[in-house]
Amino acid sequence: MGDKAHTRTGAAGGTPAAGHHPRALRNVALVGHSGSGKTTLVEALAQTAGALGRAGRVEDGTTVSDHAEIEHRQNRSVQLSLVPVDWDGHRINLLDTPGYADFVGEVRAGLRAADAALFVVSAAQDPEAVAATTRALWEECAAVAMPRALVVTHIDTARTPFDAMTRICGELFGGDDPDAVLPLYLPVLGPEAADGHAPLTGLTGLLTERVFDYSSGERAEHPPSGDERAPLAEARARLIEGIIAESEDETLMDRYLGGEAIDTGTLITDLERAVARGSFHPVLAAAPAAEGARQGIGT
Repeated sequence: MGDKAHTRTGAAGGTPAAGHHPRALRNVALVGHSGSGKTTLVEALAQTAGALGRAGRVEDGTTVSDHAEIEHRQNRSVQLSLVPVDWDGHRINLLDTPGYADFVGEVRAGLRAADAALFVVSAAQDPEAVAATTRALWEECAAVAMPRALVVTHIDTARTPFDAMTRICGELFGGDDPDAVLPLYLPVLGPEAADGHAPLTGLTGLLTERVFDYSSGERAEHPPSGDERAPLAEARARLIEGIIAESEDETLMDRYLGGEAIDTGTLITDLERAVARGSFHPVLAAAPAAEGARQGIGT
């Protein structure tokens, strides 16, 4: 997850740390339209945290959150479910919510208990078809300044390029400030396959300027290549300006515009504060694990 290295402390990775203390509890609701990939994302997050040895599949009826028989028959979530994982000394309760508007009561029940929300949007579906219910739920979260992030899924079978998806997310969810909705990573795509899809092989961190390469089935890290540097620089500059605009340090923007290189640690601290205040919303990318890989990209 992200650029940090963590010790896995989930059920499959050892004894949970101080995850049962109230101060160490976090409830995170996953919200999004049907088919956006919320349940699959929960499986991937649980596997990465060590709570699962192997991620299940919605199509096979083997996911931990879709456990009811009706969910197995319909291959979709119809009720709120909770999947606990341990991460960095915290117990994180992942709240998987249904995507159909018929079950919006279940979604609102999850949001009432949530400390933060992940809004999941599929790049394989028409972005303009993001349900009005999803946008209404975003506004409900905004009214109470709940921290929110967006996860763009199905990057491997995208019908809309990632840069277009992030722009649309800014328009849909950024309100008067689309620059408050910006990506933290850029996807790295492999050669186009026969079906016209280009597989996602890695991610480039905009703040760290490091490429996280999954093409071998394992995560490797290296600096960006020459042809990756131009789009990286443009997106990185926009992200830095977006973070600085939300900073409590009023001198930071003047220093940045004056040519001063802002320390990455300072940017990350200001980013975390802005996300916690509910004033900045990072966009993340995710794709399922390739054959032979141990985990999905972005998880």
